[in-house]
Amino acid sequence: MKGKIGGALMSGIFGGILCSIISGLLNYFIFPFPKNILDNVMGHSISGFFCGFFAGLIGVLMHIRFHAGKRTSNN
Repeated sequence: MKGKIGGALMSGIFGGILCSIISGLLNYFIFPFPKNILDNVMGHSISGFFCGFFAGLIGVLMHIRFHAGKRTSNN
């Protein structure tokens, strides 16, 4: 079980970093609304990180649960 949770956490971290970069770039080049662009970029990067992290984590945990149910039904 530890390996599965570790894989889910690594997937979540990778998704969080990727979403953070994409969100930061979009807000820097396309949607620079506030006067202080750095505050906007940092805010959206942080929210993108958490969004991507939880999306990846929940996705992997659902995948693990789905395949665990299939294995028990085959035995």
